[in-house]
Amino acid sequence: MDFLRIHREKISVIMILLLTLVSMSIFVFLQPFGDGPDEINRYKVVSYIETYGHIPKGDEPQIIIDGYGASYAFQPILTYMIEGFLLKILSPLSLSFDIKLIIARYVNVIFGLIGAFFTIKLSKLIFDDEQAAYLFSLSVILLPQNIFIYTYVNTDGLGLMSVIIMIYAIIRGYRYDFDRSSLIALAVSISLCLLSYYNCYGYILMAFIAFILYFAVNRSYKQMFAKGLPIALSVLVLSGWWFIRNCILYGGDIFALNARRECAQATGNILWLENMANTYQAQGYSLYEMVFETDYYTLVWKSFIAMFGPMAIPTHHYVYMGFKYLAVICLLSLLIPIRSKIMDSLKGSYRYIIWSVLIAGMIIPVILALYYSYTWDFQPQGRYYLPCLIPLAMILCSGMNKLISVIYSFVQKHTDNKKAPAYAKAFIYLALYAFFFMSLVISLYKLISYYRA
Repeated sequence: MDFLRIHREKISVIMILLLTLVSMSIFVFLQPFGDGPDEINRYKVVSYIETYGHIPKGDEPQIIIDGYGASYAFQPILTYMIEGFLLKILSPLSLSFDIKLIIARYVNVIFGLIGAFFTIKLSKLIFDDEQAAYLFSLSVILLPQNIFIYTYVNTDGLGLMSVIIMIYAIIRGYRYDFDRSSLIALAVSISLCLLSYYNCYGYILMAFIAFILYFAVNRSYKQMFAKGLPIALSVLVLSGWWFIRNCILYGGDIFALNARRECAQATGNILWLENMANTYQAQGYSLYEMVFETDYYTLVWKSFIAMFGPMAIPTHHYVYMGFKYLAVICLLSLLIPIRSKIMDSLKGSYRYIIWSVLIAGMIIPVILALYYSYTWDFQPQGRYYLPCLIPLAMILCSGMNKLISVIYSFVQKHTDNKKAPAYAKAFIYLALYAFFFMSLVISLYKLISYYRA
């Protein structure tokens, strides 16, 4: 029976990954160049690396964003480096631009597949119930916007993948006393996160806190240093070079934020910069007014679920409504006075720590996105909130599992058929699986229809 169960699990994982690959590939091949958010300016960095064989400074004229006056090379660009150097290696083949673009996009697809794989591994750590684990996995992996984010040239995909692996490493560490696999996953994920996207950095801080608290609770400080030092050294070697480079190039500005701002002011279009400076904060509006008295809130939650291309291709209205009402049901179900069976393998204090750091990790990207739109550049885009996806899915699935437990108990109490509760539970889970699958299918259909038209 164990052999059959393991065999069935492997087939399920392969099927989910194949579905993910096919869905991402539809985006990769259908999207015209530049339809992904600011893909043209992102690809300038890739093209520069392919042409010259080295990493550009942020103020290289070839990669400057027209009007804005700065470039994407001021921020971490590991994704663009992989894409650019890969195309450099393939340059003797004299590939067409379309083929080069597809190859560059598939680097992100690979990140998406790795993220999906670790999402499934993570689900096994946080849910003992197999059906609940698959609910969590599918709610994350098949979210249409999650599929989309891995299909054009950007650094968001690497950031999201690194967050998933980081959360997996922390929870595995709490379960297995930070074994070698946990330490390796943690070191690699932190390094990748540092070289990806700033809005994911909050999880690095939360991972550090969770790591320290684990050993503080157990009063094993020698072990903390013995296991923490290799992580610190690995992160320094794997990602520290980028920030040292920034210090050298930009006069000690390790994040190159001031250097980017100065470059934009020196080379940007005056009218463009004046328009950008006309923020909601500068106009005297409150943060509340920006969020709820403009289209910010609506665009953010809809584009968190599904809004493709240059924020111009929505999915079907019923998909949005389905996610909206499902989220409300899950949140209300959290009020049911029973304990949700999540992370049962961890003792009580460990669960509280994990929940605390995950919720904090979820709040930080929200604060950063709001602050950026309010004070710098109005960007009501759900992709800035996608780092919240894993903790949010855990919270919502926790609520749904409470509701399913109540239904299971109700059916068990009011029927003599011993199999009826299990059938009722299985039916609800299958209906939820079908919802996530159909939401993706409908979104893909909308995408195909849009580009065919």
